[in-house]
Amino acid sequence: MSTKAEEVSVPAVATLTRDEIRAALLGKTPDAKSVLITVFGVALELKQPSLGSIMDTRENDDAKARAADMIVKYAYVPGTNDLVFEDTDREMILRWPFGEDLLALQQAITDLTGLDIDSAMEDLRENPLAE
Repeated sequence: MSTKAEEVSVPAVATLTRDEIRAALLGKTPDAKSVLITVFGVALELKQPSLGSIMDTRENDDAKARAADMIVKYAYVPGTNDLVFEDTDREMILRWPFGEDLLALQQAITDLTGLDIDSAMEDLRENPLAE
C-alpha cells in the first residue's frame, strides 16, 4: 500500500479568483430547469427544486407524504412563479388514481432532481439502516 499522494489533473478552464468564483456562484440564484407536463388533461410546469427544498423533503419518513409534498412544492402555473397547490391539498392529491399520468409526473420529478425514486426506495428496502 502506497501513501504517496496521487496527482489530480484539472481540466483546462479559465482561472478565476476566489472572489470571482463566489460572485459567480453566490451573486444570484441560477435559473432552475423546468418542464411542462399534462396531468389528467391539465398543463402544469414542474420546476427544479432548490437544495433546501430537497433536504426538507428528504427529512420526511412517510413516503406518501413525501410524494404529495413534491407535487405541492414543484408544480407551478405554467409561465409563472405561482404554485398550483397548497399544503391543504395533500389529501386530495393522494386520492388521485395511480396510472400513466402520475408515472409521467414522477418521471418528470426524477428528471429534474436527478433522484431515482424507485431505486432509492429499493435501496431503503434492502438496507433500511443506511443513511
